[in-house]
Amino acid sequence: MRYPEYEDQYIPDPYPTIGFRAAGRVGRFATRFCIIATLYGGATVYLLLIAGNISNLIESLGHVEIHACYWILIITAVLIPFTWLGTPKDFWQAAIMAAVTTGIGGLLATIALIVMIPTTPPATHSNPTFNSFFNAFGTILFAFGGASVFPTIQVDMKQPDMFPKSVVIGIISFIDINMKTYPPHHTAVLATYLPICVAGLVVLGDNMTHDNILDELAKTWLLYSVIILITSHLLMAFLIVVNPINQDLEGFFNIADKFSIKRCIVRTSVMLSMLFVALSVPHFGVILSLVGGTTVTATNFIFPPLFYLMLSRQLTASDAPGELPNFPGKTFYTAVTSQTMSPPDPVTPEVSENEETPKFTTPPHQDTPIPQIPWVNINVPTYMKLLLIEIILIGLVGGVASTYSVITSLVSGTSGFTVPCYVNWATADA
Repeated sequence: MRYPEYEDQYIPDPYPTIGFRAAGRVGRFATRFCIIATLYGGATVYLLLIAGNISNLIESLGHVEIHACYWILIITAVLIPFTWLGTPKDFWQAAIMAAVTTGIGGLLATIALIVMIPTTPPATHSNPTFNSFFNAFGTILFAFGGASVFPTIQVDMKQPDMFPKSVVIGIISFIDINMKTYPPHHTAVLATYLPICVAGLVVLGDNMTHDNILDELAKTWLLYSVIILITSHLLMAFLIVVNPINQDLEGFFNIADKFSIKRCIVRTSVMLSMLFVALSVPHFGVILSLVGGTTVTATNFIFPPLFYLMLSRQLTASDAPGELPNFPGKTFYTAVTSQTMSPPDPVTPEVSENEETPKFTTPPHQDTPIPQIPWVNINVPTYMKLLLIEIILIGLVGGVASTYSVITSLVSGTSGFTVPCYVNWATADA
């Protein structure tokens, strides 16, 4: 294993650290930028969905019409104090509540769609076009944007070794899948929301005219219950998604990991910037496709296989970009290959013959031996290299095509994009 030193210290940005070890400063910057942009776009979408759901619920129950644009302002003000909390470890209950509300809400939404069958015209399905197909590509990938924060979540876990099991359970139970046909848009979760996707396709089809499937359900107690549950999920998920952005900015400004005025100022500024974006682009479908086709494609399709291939090409420690994490008096690397890395003076290396067992050398000015860590090479079979390259190409082609489709739909006026809330509060459509 390379870099065992990282096991003994907290890594606040594990994914950018992987990018740095694979591709240097460029890899770290590109990874950090894509993660922040993805989370920022996702949090903004959640904000828009929360506002739209609450507006729909209040109008249906109380017959009081308060436009979603105003709800964006109210919800932002309510959420700001909660964003001042520390890390997900400080509000782990939010993740549990989000999972429970999602499961129950998905079940009730499926039932609501089935109940609509007798009163709904037969569904029709048009053939996808180039734009609709790749818009769907970006929207579907957006649902997997959370994968970019998996390394951060693993670092924050009390038992990081249990992370693979939690991922498998999460993938089987609660994977967000957004499927966008032309014109319908269905949101589904495997084993929880997948029935919603199937029911929406069968019951509604091309009759679906809204991006949010909840806007298509009959106004009964089932709809109201689903809105409350899904909105509760979005509120909890928002706090989780926005937290890595805050932590990254606090690290950039060297703000201590504790409650302080500086933390409140930074996190409030992030919320106000999201408020401006949400008011400027009150149509969340545009953000879904654009973010999914760009930053999510990079973090999920392109970077993982690319970084793995680049790491495998580093045959010795001297091939690694940047300074190695050799801590004074603790460790230094030896190159267990045909080439030899010269360690810093005054240490004289002894190359270990066994990659699993490091040797020790006592420097002239120290009494305590320093463990020499062997450099472990990564051997990637040819078939695996071809598979990784194929994944990269699919991500590149799909991402470029998806971004192009979103831009052309914006230019042509077929995206449903509406004017910003602050331009026309009466007609902006969230």
